[in-house]
Amino acid sequence: MEELNMLFIISSFLALAAGYPQATVDPSVLVEIFGTPPTTTTGNQKLEDITIKPTEGTTYLQDSNGNACKCVPYYLCDKDLNGNQISNASVTGWGQLDIRFGEDDCQESVERCCTDPDTTNKYPAPKPDPKQLKACGYSNPNGLDFQVTGGNGNEAQFGEFPWVIALLDALNGSYVGVGVLIHPQVVMTGAHIAKAFGPGTLKVRAGEWDTQTNKERLEAQERLVSEIVIRHDFQPKSLRNDLALLRLDRPLELADHINVICMPGDQQEFETNRNCVANGWGKNVFGKKGHYAVILKKVELDMVPFDSCNAQLKQTRLGKFFNLHKSFVCAGGQPGKDTCQGDGGAPLACPIAPDRYTLTGLVAWGIGCGDQIPAVYARVSLFRRWVDEKMMTWGFDTKGYSV
Repeated sequence: MEELNMLFIISSFLALAAGYPQATVDPSVLVEIFGTPPTTTTGNQKLEDITIKPTEGTTYLQDSNGNACKCVPYYLCDKDLNGNQISNASVTGWGQLDIRFGEDDCQESVERCCTDPDTTNKYPAPKPDPKQLKACGYSNPNGLDFQVTGGNGNEAQFGEFPWVIALLDALNGSYVGVGVLIHPQVVMTGAHIAKAFGPGTLKVRAGEWDTQTNKERLEAQERLVSEIVIRHDFQPKSLRNDLALLRLDRPLELADHINVICMPGDQQEFETNRNCVANGWGKNVFGKKGHYAVILKKVELDMVPFDSCNAQLKQTRLGKFFNLHKSFVCAGGQPGKDTCQGDGGAPLACPIAPDRYTLTGLVAWGIGCGDQIPAVYARVSLFRRWVDEKMMTWGFDTKGYSV
């Protein structure tokens, strides 16, 4: 989060610490602070800085041997980029996809230029089998179908974190933030994101990965949000109790790339957990309209003990009278590793077993970007009982997210 933007929220925190009335924070400022800062150009070009030309229809190129080839989704050709011997077995474990782009390359991350591609056999994804679906919180550390190379190193693999949800404005399709799936019909996100919307004006997209394309073998699913419930004690100026639940108009179909995360126990602590993961797209224009390749990102962070985080925050411009509220947890503080380019409401998940995670926090606020000050997240375990109660009033089972 950029320092200039943080000046607005810092003034509110200083007012809290000094006991003075809080200044009004413009809602549009919150979008800048807790949404996504604009991409900046640096000497080291980043993936989101690469402007590409979206593929329209079929692009014809030449392969390394000078043979004519067509740009098609990866699963329509084999690992040797030949389509005339394609079989369904080659879909999984396809290999590596290089996500760097050049003028002579196919311009979508999941496309490859193949000779004689099998464009008639689309190999539809099989219907999910409830008996084979994984329990809550299991990741796909090697991705599904393929692995990506050629990026920054902070790109998530396709399907690696199946609980991450993109939130979109239902009226114009623009990207507004991130949520996390806790039930096939319920998404959790930050209250500061949800409060700007009413029922029918927000939608979710599950199974999203690269916002530039919809040509993955396993398709994303969209649902309209029919009900929004925000914590009654949410404080928009200080972001205390920053949590909301979104009820979808109909359930998502769980699959390998779409699944729920585990919920933490009531008051469960994560003071010393390591190798936690936060996700986000880091962009305020969704899809081809922005002409950027934006692949879901992951940032690995260690949790920071509450008292230590509070002491570090006191050393910042918040001042020595600042006290971190109990509804927050902290993570990060390692130079160059931060959620400053993540998105409001995005999940912070900590491992509880090999390749299995539980929800720990939701991206809330921070000071600076990528420095030694931890970022602050909504403490999800504090609200476990409230979430359970709301789920029961909706008639939804809580066993799916319980460990």
